[in-house]
Amino acid sequence: MKLTSTLLAALLVCSCNKSEEPAKGTPPAAAPTFEERIAAGPESAAKEVAILQDQLAEVMESVTDAASAEKAIAKLGPIGEKFAKVGKAAMAMDKNISPETDAKLKEMLKPSQARLTAANAKAMPIFTQNPELAKKLQEAMMKMQPEK
Repeated sequence: MKLTSTLLAALLVCSCNKSEEPAKGTPPAAAPTFEERIAAGPESAAKEVAILQDQLAEVMESVTDAASAEKAIAKLGPIGEKFAKVGKAAMAMDKNISPETDAKLKEMLKPSQARLTAANAKAMPIFTQNPELAKKLQEAMMKMQPEK
């Protein structure tokens, strides 16, 4: 299975690296951007996907009724944009992924995928009871697909 399908299979692990304090007068190095982190390689991209899956799970876990479902949909935009970006980066990396790396990435994503699956299972009945909310959710999820 290629990286694209691995990373997009589930449609806060925070990497807070404490570095040594810079010398006085030396500005601290800028933290890498999201785009730089996903371009750094398959493992780095997978870490970002795990973070996004956890964020998406957190949003879905907040759904308890129609009003909270509406609020959850409103929070999906930024997450969807990042999913689309990481998906596009993953497509570019696919040709260089070994089966061993692919297996490692799948293992890395298992915890966040399990959380997201459970959150979705809990929230879906609320969406399916309201066709208008279901449609809005589907539209938000479609924005998570990478542009080709």
